[in-house]
Amino acid sequence: MLVHRWAGLSLALFLAIAGLTGMALAWEDELEAWSAPGLLLAAPPVPGARAHDPVELRALALTRHPGMVADFLPLTIEPGHSLRLRVSWRDPAHAQGWDELFIDPYTTRELGHRHWGDITEGQVNLLPFLYLLHYTLLLGPTGRLVMGLAALVWTLDCFVGFYLTLPVRLKKPPVPIPRPVRRTNTPPGWWKRWKPSWQVRWRASGHKLTFDLHRAGGLWIWLALLVFAWSSVSFNLRPVYTTVMGVMGASDRRADLASLAASRPVLPRPMPALSFAQAAARGAQLARNEDALPHAGARWLWHVPASGVYVYGFTTRADIPDEGGGSQIAFDDRTGVLRLARPAARANLADRLTDWIVALHMARVWGSVWQVLVTIIGACVTMLSVTGVLIWWKKRQARETARIKTRLRTGPNTETIRPD
Repeated sequence: MLVHRWAGLSLALFLAIAGLTGMALAWEDELEAWSAPGLLLAAPPVPGARAHDPVELRALALTRHPGMVADFLPLTIEPGHSLRLRVSWRDPAHAQGWDELFIDPYTTRELGHRHWGDITEGQVNLLPFLYLLHYTLLLGPTGRLVMGLAALVWTLDCFVGFYLTLPVRLKKPPVPIPRPVRRTNTPPGWWKRWKPSWQVRWRASGHKLTFDLHRAGGLWIWLALLVFAWSSVSFNLRPVYTTVMGVMGASDRRADLASLAASRPVLPRPMPALSFAQAAARGAQLARNEDALPHAGARWLWHVPASGVYVYGFTTRADIPDEGGGSQIAFDDRTGVLRLARPAARANLADRLTDWIVALHMARVWGSVWQVLVTIIGACVTMLSVTGVLIWWKKRQARETARIKTRLRTGPNTETIRPD
């Protein structure tokens, strides 16, 4: 009880913020299109007009902005939307003050740019601002660490809270003295004693209703709470997550990419890096060679200079997120030689579990149905935080009242002992 109480009090503010912002982030794409339509939306000039190839649009943007770097490129663009380029600058001294560029794929016109998360730019950064608040509290790396530690405590407290709802074990009655047989009341079964924990007494007084909402609310969405808590650890406290999941056989994709740099073959005369156009074609070819059966869905290309590879993301029928793009091929950026292949169909159980909890957390499965449920779960997380604090405050007041009554009943201690 004490562990749950102090864990809940320490987490209340963090979980309330995460719950409220998570309700909005469940509808990130829809709200982004509403808050920044001038950047996100791009209608074809004439019906049936075809969009330009993203590789061409990237090359054009680099020509327009010398010194700009765009290592990540979406290879698929949703109809009616712009191409979003996340960029950096080769020379920080000449950076332009923005890190996202939006291009109309039909006309190649630049729709605008923004510095992701900077709310001073106005409504166009509303959703990125909420995203930063959601997982860093706007405190940068320190906030991310704090939220990661909070997520870890939350994960452990899920089990503590569940245990506290279980019915108390009945004491075994003493061995009775033989007497004439008579009717006795049979003690209620285990489920019958646990059943009240799942129920809410809607007509009860304020404190009883608050207690029921906290206990029953936590039970009804317990599995979802655990999924969101543990996936939050995967986002913000990666070393802990990979260590625990590694015991189950999960792979660490970031560490695997970093290790490719050390194992990269040294060529006598290094070849120039493949262009993005060549890399996109090479990635598609390698995906087919791996029998990955590319399927309609998201595709993307990411150049990782530190590892000397291109990573080609594509969609197969085994991918979990709605938009796909979870299967990956990594190949040398000079030679095109395959270095790493991770089609979703060949992922082990632990990696599939990671894919699932991340997709559930990001509301990327089951369309609007799951988005609605995530919104409800976010509201419940906030409710659990508020009711937990109210329960603690009520009990604290009761303890203070009991102390005062005890002092009044026993009377003040007027005797004093003085040294001779």
